[in-house]
Amino acid sequence: MKKNTVGMLLGLTLAAVSLAGCGSNEATEAVNESAEIEQAGEGESTDTKEKEDNKETEEAKEETKEAEENAESDQEEAESGETEEQAVKVGVLLPDSNEDFWAFDGQELQTALETDGYEAEVVFAQGDSEKQVEQIKSMVEEEIPALIIAPVDEYGLIEALTETKEKGIYVFSYDKLIRDTAGVNYYTTFSSRSIGQMIGKEIVSEQELDKVREAGESRTIEFFMGSLDDSKALFLYNGVMEILQPYLDDGTLVCPSGRISFEDTGILRWGRNRAGSELQSVLDEFYQDTEIPDIICTGFDDAACGAVEVLETRGLSYEDENWPMITGCGCEAEAVRYIAEGKISCSVFMNRSNLAKECVKMVDTYLKGEKPEVNDYQEYDNGKKIIGTYICEGQLINEGNYESLIDNGYFEEEEILPQTEEDSVETDIQEADEQEEKDSDQDSQEAEDPNKKIPEDSILSILGDSRKDL
Repeated sequence: MKKNTVGMLLGLTLAAVSLAGCGSNEATEAVNESAEIEQAGEGESTDTKEKEDNKETEEAKEETKEAEENAESDQEEAESGETEEQAVKVGVLLPDSNEDFWAFDGQELQTALETDGYEAEVVFAQGDSEKQVEQIKSMVEEEIPALIIAPVDEYGLIEALTETKEKGIYVFSYDKLIRDTAGVNYYTTFSSRSIGQMIGKEIVSEQELDKVREAGESRTIEFFMGSLDDSKALFLYNGVMEILQPYLDDGTLVCPSGRISFEDTGILRWGRNRAGSELQSVLDEFYQDTEIPDIICTGFDDAACGAVEVLETRGLSYEDENWPMITGCGCEAEAVRYIAEGKISCSVFMNRSNLAKECVKMVDTYLKGEKPEVNDYQEYDNGKKIIGTYICEGQLINEGNYESLIDNGYFEEEEILPQTEEDSVETDIQEADEQEEKDSDQDSQEAEDPNKKIPEDSILSILGDSRKDL
């Protein structure tokens, strides 16, 4: 009984110990689990902080990047603003886009202005002086600081340029001098007088007039000069006469028609048909049968080409011994081709690219606050004042040097080189169509206003003053 009691007590003790051990392990595990949870909790807190720090860093980077982009944008806008501010507008007003050389000038002037950083506003009046006046007034309202103007009517801009002068807008007369106004500041042109002298000297040289004089012989000559309403035509005539007048005075040169003065020889509005019809009349009245002048002196290429047509219509050929010396001026493609073929003796090349560049150079110099360069401040009087002028030089072109116009890029070979008979026929048809259209327009203008000329007192002023070259 006692053994049993002891055994039971021992069993109860072991059970108690066993239960105590189990409780301790559970507690330990609970503590450990709690610690792990606490540690895990602290770990989650650390990650969140790092994420928040990273987010703040990213936001800072984004703000910095945005600030830099805004700064760059501001700089670009500032630079753009400076560029726009530098792009000063210059007005270019030309007579007629249907005239090849005016269309060419418009492109050359625009290119030169844009190359120098200006905005060019190029407009054409299509031969309408009143329209050109309105174009000038429109540019005055825009307050464009400088205008390049080739006038439709040299005498028709007095009122318009009064406004430009009042507004302080500078006017650069281009190619043709604007007359009877103090509103012109500068002028760019070719010297009509010196070009006329070139033509006169070429006649003396080719016809060997000094030898003809010594031999007591003579040569016949007829004149078909430029338009009566264009002062440049008068002074080209003056240049020719300065060279030829002594030979006319001593009989070395003889003009059977007696048409020697500018009033008698000028061809109104540079009309090709008019020049041809006048030559036809002179030949019919003053020359017998197949007789023709030794020299036909014209003041423009259309008159020279018209003379070729008249002679060929009368059955003459440039290969004939009595084919005359024909002079032109302007070096239009048709005339240069006739030079290459031997039909026309000479013309004068006026490099209009240089004219445009020199004019733009003057405008640029003025707009930069400096005084434009001039090479003549004596000869060009527009009736109100002497105009500071930059003169560009012409170049005499004949059979010996016409290819220089290909070399300098002014013409393509096919435009001016002698043609085959087949090519010639095609070209003649095309040119005839173009000329018919041109003559039709010209006849229409004359029909609308046959008496449209410069004022009579202005004509008398021009004709009465042969000392100044306009």
